[in-house]
Amino acid sequence: MKLGIKGILLLVACGLATGCMTMDDGSVRPAWIDNPGNGVSASAGWHVGGRVAQEELAILRGREEYARRFGVSIQSEQVATTTVVNDAASTAASKLTRENLNQSGIKVRLKEKWREPGTDTLWVWLVPTE
Repeated sequence: MKLGIKGILLLVACGLATGCMTMDDGSVRPAWIDNPGNGVSASAGWHVGGRVAQEELAILRGREEYARRFGVSIQSEQVATTTVVNDAASTAASKLTRENLNQSGIKVRLKEKWREPGTDTLWVWLVPTE
């Protein structure tokens, strides 16, 4: 009888221990967003051009931020217009980017990206190339 009680207590203890464990399912906000080190983190929300355009926008924003630190100016402008007639909608977008490089050799690479659950905001981490 004592062996049975010990076995039950062991099973309960194992159940409690595994219940306290947390698994990272990608919903935990990475530390590099708030502390990117010598790199930069940038984000982009939902984009009419889809996920590829969203990633391009986030990377462009990160490059702009990184460039500002080193006196490089990258100016970008994106205009999107949506026309709705009855139940049909059409969207047209144009994008213009200008770069003024006062310092050469500034290069960054995409180290990591993370999509925020619920808001679908894409975060990218850009770090200098070595």
